[in-house]
Amino acid sequence: MRYLPGNAQHIGARHSQQDSFGFADPGDQAFLAHGGFLAIVCDGMGGMEHGDAASRTAVRAFLDAYRRKLPEESIPAALDRSVHEANFQVVSLARSMGMSEGIGTTLVAVAMQETSLYFISVGDSGIFHCSGGQFQMINRPHVFANLLDAAVARGTLSQEDALNHPERESLTSFIGAETLSEIDRNLEPYPLRPGDTILLASDGMFKVLNPDEIRASLQGPGTSWPEVLVQQTLAKQREYQDNVTVLSITLDGAVTFATMPARTVKIEQPFASPPPPPPPPITAISPEPALSWPVPEEFQTGTHAAQSKRSPWVLVLVLIVLIAAAGFAGWRWYTKYSHPAAYDAPATDIPALTAPAEPRTPPQ
Repeated sequence: MRYLPGNAQHIGARHSQQDSFGFADPGDQAFLAHGGFLAIVCDGMGGMEHGDAASRTAVRAFLDAYRRKLPEESIPAALDRSVHEANFQVVSLARSMGMSEGIGTTLVAVAMQETSLYFISVGDSGIFHCSGGQFQMINRPHVFANLLDAAVARGTLSQEDALNHPERESLTSFIGAETLSEIDRNLEPYPLRPGDTILLASDGMFKVLNPDEIRASLQGPGTSWPEVLVQQTLAKQREYQDNVTVLSITLDGAVTFATMPARTVKIEQPFASPPPPPPPPITAISPEPALSWPVPEEFQTGTHAAQSKRSPWVLVLVLIVLIAAAGFAGWRWYTKYSHPAAYDAPATDIPALTAPAEPRTPPQ
């Protein structure tokens, strides 16, 4: 079997890209044999600070943890271990940055092994199985709507109140929480057929396009679908269009067990209002080991970091005060001793040069 990956991403109408994604190493054939081909998407939470740092950290930590999988460890167990490692790293990052309310990101990841699929998700990003022109979401989003709909089913809440509840889309689980209250995953293999495609997407895509629009975009090779879906999303011209990221993995029926390099597409689509900054180049994040992350300078907190940024200006200010004080003292000396009449005192009253000088208070 061959795995044919593709991806596309756009910043939308936002001022920063908080989506991150990555693929496993396609050249490690020995690992693919027992670990399958891995893909991951993380959507940093815009309502929390530094969602971009959270999503990047989660992707890298997850990829690194999954790379440590041994043949005797099952894929579901490796996925579960990796999601907890990603959560630990994001929580640690928040603490190192002094973020009292933390930082967060969603996470969806799949591992495709031959005709079997294993997935894991936290948050509300989506995993879709596409087969024969049809598609369905196979993971369960962790949103407050689940609790509201359950209340409707019990008869304790009206359908109208549930649909109009202001917290309906709020997350009930996310990477970066002290405790992962909800994790969605499968323990038994999800069956696939040659030609099937798995899509991973941030909600910036599937909360904008309706099912019919998504279905209509699934034409041609699966590797081109991310580009088409992102373009269709941008064509809606939503004023507050969220970041949008779509990944695809198509299971090819070729006899050889190999993975093709990811087809990466850069999307540039202008918005009428407000115009977003130009999108950054799209690159899959390299799965290099990254268990310890240096905190970027702009995220540093604490006395030492603050002093290191203020020290040069403090020295300049002190130097200016000293120069001003010396200049003022010199002017006073010149005026007093060169023009004694200005002080209404006879020249004989000038103290000897060897006498101790009167203490002077530097001008404030």
